[in-house]
Amino acid sequence: MTLAKSGLDAALFLDEPEEYVVTAALGSNRDICFVSKNGTDASVEIIVSGNDTPLSIADSGTKITINSATGSGGAATSTAAQIVAAFNADAEAAALFTARLPPGSTGAGVTGALSETHAAEGVAFTDLAMSDSGDHKTYQAASGSRYWDEDKSLVVEVDGSPVTTGFTVNYLRGRVTFETSQGASTITATGTRRSELAFEKVFGCFDCTPKISAKDIDTTSCDDAGYESSISGAKMWEITAGHFFYAGKIPISKLGVAYIWKIYSTLNTVPFAIGKGMIQSMTNLLVNPNEAQKQDITVKGQGEFYLE
Repeated sequence: MTLAKSGLDAALFLDEPEEYVVTAALGSNRDICFVSKNGTDASVEIIVSGNDTPLSIADSGTKITINSATGSGGAATSTAAQIVAAFNADAEAAALFTARLPPGSTGAGVTGALSETHAAEGVAFTDLAMSDSGDHKTYQAASGSRYWDEDKSLVVEVDGSPVTTGFTVNYLRGRVTFETSQGASTITATGTRRSELAFEKVFGCFDCTPKISAKDIDTTSCDDAGYESSISGAKMWEITAGHFFYAGKIPISKLGVAYIWKIYSTLNTVPFAIGKGMIQSMTNLLVNPNEAQKQDITVKGQGEFYLE
């Protein structure tokens, strides 16, 4: 892989299939994901207590308690990386969970306290306030509160009263669009979202070319005086790249499933566009954790491709 490049990068993120516990999106390399090996019975708690205490792990049945190291003033000093290492080295803790850092995290930040949290398929949210886009019809969840789980129950409320019709939901985007204006009403949502902290980056593409197109639908009729007419039909998107990286973390057979893809400007860690798509074709896939492969790959989207 050359150090000099231009254009766009894309990454495939696989949602954690097991139940998990995540910290509260602390940022600054402080977060941890604990993946359950025991379903929803297991729980994790991080305690910050005392002065000059060492980092320790304790268990009580299906509950794992992490005692963060503290300084002379009683503040936590254990970093996310230190907690992950200590947790996975403890036989009883490792029997219930596997601890890991989120994609891109160094784990260098101090995590702090976490109240006891049971493993779950995603993160529940209650009465999430939605922002009006300005037309009083489209309401958007803030970044960090998106990626709603379409397989879980979702309740939309207008001024505290549940509504079941008259709107559509974009689950990936965390957006609710009403058919009619809601005026100055307060719109909230209650459901379950996928946590980005539980994602795993399993595929990377470099120097990508994204393409968005629409298929024309012929509407020519006798009223067109011999001219051809059409309307824009279903929109499609795809990404092509000549370099990609694959570390072999998921079976090749599963690469044909639609996963979340994020598109980045070169050297930028914040994605500017996100969509759900699958690998359509690739050439000569080899697992090499040390370098990118100079082979062609095409990803085709399923559903919307939108700006983050």
